[in-house]
Amino acid sequence: MSQVVRTSLTCPRCGQPFTGVVEQIIDIDSDPQAKNRFLSGQVNQVQCPNCGFTMAVGTPLVYHDSAREMFITYMPMELNIPPQERERVIGDLSRRLMDSIPPEKRKGYLFQPKQALTLPGMIDMILDAEGITQDMRDAQREKMRVMEMFLQVGEDQWPRLIEENADMIDLEFFQMTLVTAENAAQSGKDAMAEALILLYNFLVQNTEIGQEAMQQAQVQEEVIREVAEDVQRLGENLSREAFMDLVLSYAGDTDRVQALVGLMRPAFDYNFFQELSAKMAAAEGEERELLEDLRQDLLEMTTALDQQTQAVLQRAAETLRFIVNAEDIDAAIRPRMDQIDDTFLAVLQANISNAEEHQDLQTSARLKQVLEKVLEILRDAAPPQIRFINELMTAPTEEEARAVIEAQAGQYGPELLELMEAVAQDLDESERTEEAAVLRGYRAMVASYVSAGA
Repeated sequence: MSQVVRTSLTCPRCGQPFTGVVEQIIDIDSDPQAKNRFLSGQVNQVQCPNCGFTMAVGTPLVYHDSAREMFITYMPMELNIPPQERERVIGDLSRRLMDSIPPEKRKGYLFQPKQALTLPGMIDMILDAEGITQDMRDAQREKMRVMEMFLQVGEDQWPRLIEENADMIDLEFFQMTLVTAENAAQSGKDAMAEALILLYNFLVQNTEIGQEAMQQAQVQEEVIREVAEDVQRLGENLSREAFMDLVLSYAGDTDRVQALVGLMRPAFDYNFFQELSAKMAAAEGEERELLEDLRQDLLEMTTALDQQTQAVLQRAAETLRFIVNAEDIDAAIRPRMDQIDDTFLAVLQANISNAEEHQDLQTSARLKQVLEKVLEILRDAAPPQIRFINELMTAPTEEEARAVIEAQAGQYGPELLELMEAVAQDLDESERTEEAAVLRGYRAMVASYVSAGA
């Protein structure tokens, strides 16, 4: 079933016509990540390829979640579609959804969809089913209103707003500010994202709760640094005995134990816990109690970390499964670019390797098609400086690279040189020293053009 469609759009800022991708069926069963994207306002936010302006596209929607037996339809009033045509469009979307559900799983709620008159109303229906009460939503919206107040005035007014809204500025407010900034950045609203990050930093520096959070973060960073140094002192040939001694030295210090689990999770294997249990059995009195508490803490921490890792991998696998099964790979990828990260690419590469190992040529070809399209979209979406560096590194010859430098380098400032050196350092750390040397050679060529351009 196709959940995304291409449609002709015109940018309201620059007037450029282009083809955009919109979603009309939000099916949580086939795309579990769609709920979060929809509730965070990321669905049907389309960016103009010409000027970068991001606009919300109004389109008919159906929302389906079988776990909560929820089926909602929505038709934007601004489309001014006659009633008969509206029923036909919603009916067509509903049939497409129904066709994707096996007959044995079709239940009565699918034949009696709820109708939302507005998008906020649709969101309220979903949140009600999630157990998020109206009072909770009102409190969150009030925090959002306060956040908007900060953005509507100058920084010189922020201290006054902090004082007037002290009861609203809590840890949830800080988290909302960061999440809203992230959503704004992903939607191409860079100015809003920068303003929210500026606000967040101001609140950290100028509120009591912000100072407490910053101090806690600094303490955690210091603990992690110290634990990492302790591990490094043990050397590359780390023995089980030395590692066990280090763990035992942290007994009773939950923060250090937590940091060590995060840094060295693979070392806490079955054999480690067997050895720890043996030491615990041989101990007596307070020492035994201390080891019992340590073992329980380690079990809880490793289990929680494994669950978090599994959840991240599961989300990546679900995203990949949806894209691979989509009729239009490009249209399926673009609304989900916020889910395309290192974990997704690792899962994709693992699936390609597995398909090749089992000589499943059809699956391997499809997965490689997804990889090529993802890399193409990532290249197109990269900042100009990154695209420039990529073009240099993929130039077949030094002469062609020099031609790229002569044609483009003058439009960038000194920050390009800093970025090139940062990329070269990353290549060194990845043991790709030859590529790093090539990039540094091009950097030397770029320097004179950047200086002249600046």
